Amino acid sequence: MFVIAVSVLIFAAISVGAFAVYIDSTTTRSPVAMRLRELRALRTGAAVSYGDRPPLLLGLIARLGGFMPAQEGRNALRTGLIRAGYRRKEAVLAFLGFKGLFAVALPLLWIAFAYATAQPPGRVFLVAIGAGVLGFYVPTMFLAIKQAQRHDAVLIALPDALDLMVICVEAGLGVAAALQRIAVEMRLASPELSAELALVNQEMQTGVSRSDALRNLAERTGVEEVYSLVAMLIQTDRLGTSVAQALRAHAESMRTKRRQRAEQLARKAPVKLAFPLVLLVFPALLIVLLGPALHQIMRALVSQ
Repeated sequence: MFVIAVSVLIFAAISVGAFAVYIDSTTTRSPVAMRLRELRALRTGAAVSYGDRPPLLLGLIARLGGFMPAQEGRNALRTGLIRAGYRRKEAVLAFLGFKGLFAVALPLLWIAFAYATAQPPGRVFLVAIGAGVLGFYVPTMFLAIKQAQRHDAVLIALPDALDLMVICVEAGLGVAAALQRIAVEMRLASPELSAELALVNQEMQTGVSRSDALRNLAERTGVEEVYSLVAMLIQTDRLGTSVAQALRAHAESMRTKRRQRAEQLARKAPVKLAFPLVLLVFPALLIVLLGPALHQIMRALVSQ
């Protein structure tokens, strides 16, 4: 039965791969149509698919994910993928495909290992179920880690970007030109924030209003400080107040919050160090200090 199951899986994988190669070789893409599709996605506030055609493996996994019923909650999943930095239109299907692939691959690997080592059937069944559940949630955990990393990167670079924006606005540039300049200047220091600001400029160039483009920026990043910055910029635009003064006050507030976060992390450091000190360092230290004495005591007791 194991040989039959492996043979069926290999045949299915080869068949799907051949189908993907056939579709990949017969499908044509017009650069003009691709550009119009990107501009239409920007105008409607949707995520933009940058770059050329995705690799064959990614397209294959996306087709695998397309067979999974995931219509409910797909918009929330799309938002989560965008906040993690994945904007391709195939990202949702690829994510679902990875979940299904890991949920099937890990139990099969465990079954193959158990068959080779002659494990008990009951243990094989229970571990296979656990491996399937773990494999299903591995992409979700990876996505959460990527979201946290991108969130921290944007949050750290935001005060410096605000300082540059204050300088640009006070030098006579408009908000759109200032955002474009900051996107260029922050490309090395913070690629994540630079890409988001560049996308805001592209949206405004394609006809999206400034307020909608800024709201899309806050929605893509998911950072509370960006939400407050967007609200401040929209309010100053509606009321006609000085943008430079509002940005300077907001930049000072952001620097204060960044310093407070650093102080908070510094106060948490002793508590976080308690676990490795108690469970890792102290036992090793006790073994080094008391080990020779215990050895001599045991030898004296044995000799008597």
